[in-house]
Amino acid sequence: MKLKNGIAGVLCAVLSACGGQQETTQEQQTDIETLNPEGQEVVFWYQHTREREEALQKLIADFNQSNSHGISVRGEYVGRYGDIYNKMNVGIQSGSLAASLVVAYQNQAMAYYQADGIVDIMPYMESPKWGFSPEERQDYVQAFLRQDNVGGAQIGFPPNRSMELLYYNLDWLRELGYDKPPANWDEFAKMCRLAKQRPFSKSKDTSRSLGFLLDIDTSRLAAMVFSRGGDLVNADGTAYLLDSPEVRAALELMRELLAAGVIDVAGEQDAELNEFVTGQILFSQDSSSGLPFYKSGIEDSGLDFEWGVTHPPQTGETPVVDIYGASVSICASTPEQQLAAWLFLKWLTAPEQQARWVRASNYFPVRKSTAKELQGYFAENPHYGVAFSMLDYGKSEPTIASYQQVRRLIQKAMVEAIEGENMDQVLANLQLAANKTIEQ
Repeated sequence: MKLKNGIAGVLCAVLSACGGQQETTQEQQTDIETLNPEGQEVVFWYQHTREREEALQKLIADFNQSNSHGISVRGEYVGRYGDIYNKMNVGIQSGSLAASLVVAYQNQAMAYYQADGIVDIMPYMESPKWGFSPEERQDYVQAFLRQDNVGGAQIGFPPNRSMELLYYNLDWLRELGYDKPPANWDEFAKMCRLAKQRPFSKSKDTSRSLGFLLDIDTSRLAAMVFSRGGDLVNADGTAYLLDSPEVRAALELMRELLAAGVIDVAGEQDAELNEFVTGQILFSQDSSSGLPFYKSGIEDSGLDFEWGVTHPPQTGETPVVDIYGASVSICASTPEQQLAAWLFLKWLTAPEQQARWVRASNYFPVRKSTAKELQGYFAENPHYGVAFSMLDYGKSEPTIASYQQVRRLIQKAMVEAIEGENMDQVLANLQLAANKTIEQ
C-alpha cells in the first residue's frame, strides 16, 4: 500500500479542505503544550438521525456550556456514511470543505490520512497537558483503539462500537428439540433445515418458514469468515485474502442452504428483522445496534416469544466476532482548532458522557469503566449485556483505503457465488480485482 497517495490522485494538493484553513500541514502541529484553544469553533460532521442525533446535539450543547476554553462545537448531519465519504472527497478536491471533525470508517480515514487531510491523534493522546493519564489510557478498550491505529498513527478515535450478532428464536429452537443456539456451522445448517420442515407455532404466516435470511452485505460475510478462523486481509494488512478456504466455506454453505430452500436472500432493507420478529425465520445475523428494534418489533408483533443473541457459529474453541463502527477523525486545520476538536473528543468519551450515549444509541462504550454507570441499563436490556460480555472476542475488518470499493466487489461476488457460478472463478476474480485496487 502506498502511503501518502491522494484520493483519486488529487487530494495531496488540497490540505486546506478540512477546517476551511489554507496552507496547513500535519507538521504545523508542533508544540501542543503551548497551544491555546480559547474560543475555537469546531464543525462536526456526523451521520446520526432521530433519537441519536437528538442525544448527540444535547451532548454537544452541554460541552459548549461547560468547557472552560470557550470552545464552540456545531454538529451537522451530512447524510449516511457513503454520503459523508463522497462529500469529503469532493470538498477536499475543491478546497471547500468546512469540517473540523468527521465521522469515518477506518478505510475512509486511511484515504484521508494518505492525503494529509486528517491528522495523527496520537500526539494529543500522549500530551502531558491535554492527553490521558496512564489510568485513563488503560480504561479504553485497547482493541477499539487499535482498529484506528495504522503504523503507529492514530487516524481516528472511537466514540462507540457495534458487533455482528446471531439473533435466535429460543422458543422455536425448543420446538425443534434444542435448548441453545448453534455452536458450529453444522448445527446451524441442521437447525435451518428443521425450521423449514416445522414452522414456528406462533408464526403469523406458516406458509413461509425458513432458517435464515442472507443479507448481501460484506460485514455479514466477514463475520462468517472470522468465525471460521479466517480474515479478509493478510497479517500486515497489505493485501486482500478473499480466495481462501474460509471465504469459500462460508459461501458454499450459504449456496447449499439456499439451493435446498431452507434459507433465502434478504430482498429489501430490514427484511431479516421484519421476518424474525414475526416468527418466519429462526435466525438473523445483524448488528448489535439493532437490539432495540428487535425488542420493540417482537413486542409489537404480539407473538411474545423468548429470543436471544450470541456470537455467530464457530469452528474453533474461542469465539471471534466482527466488531465495527465509525470513528471520528480530526481534520487538518490550524493547530489551535485541531486541539479544540481533540478536547471535545476526549470529553465525549469520558464515562459519564459514554453512559448517556449508550442509553440513547445502544452502541457499546469505548471506556471500560462506563460499565459501572450502566448496571441499571444492563438489567433493563439483558440482551445488550450478553453482547457486551463478548467484546473481548472482537476482530475488525480491513483498514486498507480501498476497502470501500472492495466491499462492493465482495457483495457482487456473494451474489455470483450463491447463484451457482463457478466458485473457483468467482473467488479468483474477486481476489485479483480487490488487490488491483491497492495498486491504483
